[in-house]
Amino acid sequence: MVEVALSARSLTKVYGGRRGQAQVNALNDVSLDLERGRTLGIVGESGCGKSTLARLLVGLEAPTSGSLAIDGQAVAMNERGARGSLARKIQLVFQDPFSSLDPRMTVEKALGEVLRVHDLHTDATDTRIGELLAMVGLTARFAARYPHELSGGQAQRVAVARALAVEPEILVLDEPTSALDVSVRAEIINLLVRIQDELGLSYLFISHDLSMVRHISDDIAVMYLGRVVESGRFDQVFVTPLHPYTSALADAIPVPDPEHERSRKAAGVSTVVVQGVAVSAGCPYAPRCALVQDRCRQTLPVLEEKADGHRVACFVALEAEG
Repeated sequence: MVEVALSARSLTKVYGGRRGQAQVNALNDVSLDLERGRTLGIVGESGCGKSTLARLLVGLEAPTSGSLAIDGQAVAMNERGARGSLARKIQLVFQDPFSSLDPRMTVEKALGEVLRVHDLHTDATDTRIGELLAMVGLTARFAARYPHELSGGQAQRVAVARALAVEPEILVLDEPTSALDVSVRAEIINLLVRIQDELGLSYLFISHDLSMVRHISDDIAVMYLGRVVESGRFDQVFVTPLHPYTSALADAIPVPDPEHERSRKAAGVSTVVVQGVAVSAGCPYAPRCALVQDRCRQTLPVLEEKADGHRVACFVALEAEG
């Protein structure tokens, strides 16, 4: 039986709308499930709502509507103190480790502060800090360093250690490698995979880099303008994509085979994914879609199952044979 670590239903986040400001629907009716011990990759262009989703899930912001459950227990997301109740269950690792670490604190103080606030290992703080550093591949000598004395990869390892300090069940990883050198990204991904295996954690991995997502994710949810347009197992979504937007994302992944690249261009498949534009009705992808029909411009498609857990929000894909 599948165990669900995190379940979000109809999460919506609207900004603005007051004093003459136009409303911005950052998140629209997003529902997803994260299975225990697995990694759910959230992919999409910049501005599609990925980071907004991350902030809602960890309680940094409250949703306009929708619900969240962790371990089957509902989370009071709109109540004061919700962040505190979530902290021991779910932690966020930010994109830029230097902006998330206090420049005035050494690594030892940063980790010790987390342990103190959550009243953890108070009788063996130094020992626990050493264990956390070892867990992320750093030696004890890094404890005395300040953030500016760390490389990007080392700083991100400290950020991961700080998230692990509260012993969470779930990590939300918001573009954790995009601010790093290419040579360091694989090291951080391998570190995350090892930690997940050792601790049995569940990951929600957010990224626009599909080549990176493919190395860590078991399941995928593709977002476009605040909505999930396709979801399923990785081999379903990116080996046999159903939504035209997912196909465009998959085709944008660099390939080493020039012949494949030429044949792809000859087939008329765009390898450039441009920023989307908002639409007032119908499918938000309609202005960019080569398969668009009249109903696509008038009616919003909902996420429906095509086959064996593979879900898509596209009229054309749902009616296609096969």
